[in-house]
Amino acid sequence: DLLKNYLFSRVNAPTEKKMLERRWQSLLETVRAEHFPEFLRYHLLCEYPKIRKQRLFKIVRDRVSTVQDVFGLMDALEARAELFSALSDPHHGYWQENPDAKLPIRELKLFKSRQLTPMLFAAWEKLSPADFSRILRLASVVIFRYTVVSTLNTNALEPVSHATAKALLTGDARTPAAVFERLKPVYVDNGRFEKAFATLSITTQGQKKTLAKYILSKLETDASGRACDYETDPATIEHIFPENAPAEWDDAVSPEEGRDAVYRLGNLVLLESAINRDIGNRPYPQKVGGYQKSQYATARVLAEMAPNEWTLPLINRRQEEMAKRAAHVWRADFS
Repeated sequence: DLLKNYLFSRVNAPTEKKMLERRWQSLLETVRAEHFPEFLRYHLLCEYPKIRKQRLFKIVRDRVSTVQDVFGLMDALEARAELFSALSDPHHGYWQENPDAKLPIRELKLFKSRQLTPMLFAAWEKLSPADFSRILRLASVVIFRYTVVSTLNTNALEPVSHATAKALLTGDARTPAAVFERLKPVYVDNGRFEKAFATLSITTQGQKKTLAKYILSKLETDASGRACDYETDPATIEHIFPENAPAEWDDAVSPEEGRDAVYRLGNLVLLESAINRDIGNRPYPQKVGGYQKSQYATARVLAEMAPNEWTLPLINRRQEEMAKRAAHVWRADFS
């Protein structure tokens, strides 16, 4: 309201006030009023390296003093508003003719990450649709490696996003490869990524369950060569060492080890719901037959890797192997 009142105070003519009112309401409907401060901050981050939410009004007030300034700001905001909305909606009309953008849009939404939005604003404006899709894919890989797996401080992402956006807007970066060069400070290298992935735990409760299925589905696709979409594939997540393990498991995995191991990625596998129900919390030797019958390659290979028992060292070994595959699956085209 403070910003709106200030902008309207710069406009005197009744016809211009009516026009501004219509455009302002349309803008809020497009980006949604509750997301407007975030949208405005990302818009300004294309020019400024660092902006705190609390300083948004001061920055706009310093930039806008005349009627021409007001409508110039509205023009700039309207030009990016629809894209801002589309970046969190894989079904948006923007992607009808650019279907390659849909998966990374879904991924960025799943990761709950918007820090690279300034870069995406600039890439949309300066690159071809095909190159923009490559930038979206790159953004998803960067966020997955940096935030989801390595859990590094996200404060470093926005300055890099600003610098990359500025390079795109000024013409210093004209290709996806040039964009990648500027994202290197936040692109986690394979060694560090594999080390973090090899110890990653993700609860299969609540919203995190979708993230766990996404990771397992991507690894399954790579292992089997068969598309496995985390949103549409009917697979369930099987905990090899069960969430509620009976006493029969104590010799293989102690209760103390189990508390740490149950949500390790190395202990999770995709499995048909019927097989999952059938094997339940049984001892591992009674589960192996179910894995052998599965259509999922990552389940069938368990019977070869561990035909007789399932222990913490085997969980560690499997997850280290998954980490090597993950470094291949989630990689930049340029590394």
